[in-house]
Amino acid sequence: MFDLFEKWDGAPKTDGSSSSSSGVSPSQTQDSYSSPVFQKKLFVLSVGGSVFFNEKLRAPEIAKFCECINELIREGYEFVIVVGGGRVARVYQAGAKALGANNFELDEVGIAITRTNALLFIYSINDAWHNVLSDPKDAKNVLLLKKVPVFAGNLPGQTTDAVAAIIAELIGADFINLSNVDGVYSADPAKEDHARLFKELSHIKMVSLIKAQAAKPGAHTFIDPHAANILTRSKVKSFFINGSDLDNFKSVVHGLEFKGTIVQTVSTDDVILDE
Repeated sequence: MFDLFEKWDGAPKTDGSSSSSSGVSPSQTQDSYSSPVFQKKLFVLSVGGSVFFNEKLRAPEIAKFCECINELIREGYEFVIVVGGGRVARVYQAGAKALGANNFELDEVGIAITRTNALLFIYSINDAWHNVLSDPKDAKNVLLLKKVPVFAGNLPGQTTDAVAAIIAELIGADFINLSNVDGVYSADPAKEDHARLFKELSHIKMVSLIKAQAAKPGAHTFIDPHAANILTRSKVKSFFINGSDLDNFKSVVHGLEFKGTIVQTVSTDDVILDE
């Protein structure tokens, strides 16, 4: 019906491992932060649908990204991955709306698509947990099992950015937002030539920028306000980069110079936003 998929002659995983794990439930593990896994080599990735699910489902790019994750895991890094919907989700939502679905139901359609999208990452990440998770509290337990937790949309009215922000807050991880732009700009770079890429922002300045951008007609902000408030109240170090540049992504993870925007608060005078 829709020409959404690219052809891909994918090769099997190089180490022969399976994405399946034992039948142990993540809730059966020890509920503790004492494991070495919870150190600053831990990142929550908010994988925007615009990167891999825009005009078509970009299976070759998903495979390359997942192999990059496999490589970084072998180096000792830990990841929680939250997958968005992209244009694929919007196509299904448009169809559902034409068939009479209300806004709550449209959110449910979008969530279903994000969960399907997330499965593709589970198939390609060697140590991925065997199904798409929904409870943020399961993230730390799956990590303790040395597996990669993969999430998608969760509740109607909540974006996948917000899901990722909540998980980063919960487990004390850094947050990386992967989109189809190079970082946070002063204006929409697709519409305004003078838009300036910010190299660094405080959390409060990030929220102020979102409010200013959201006030413009037809605006699309780089992260939704609820997710931004979550990151701000716990001062979660956050990175905004282009998800198509894997070398740049690895530079962020390795703590090297990168192209994009870092959001962090070093001043003790910053305030916590009301929810």
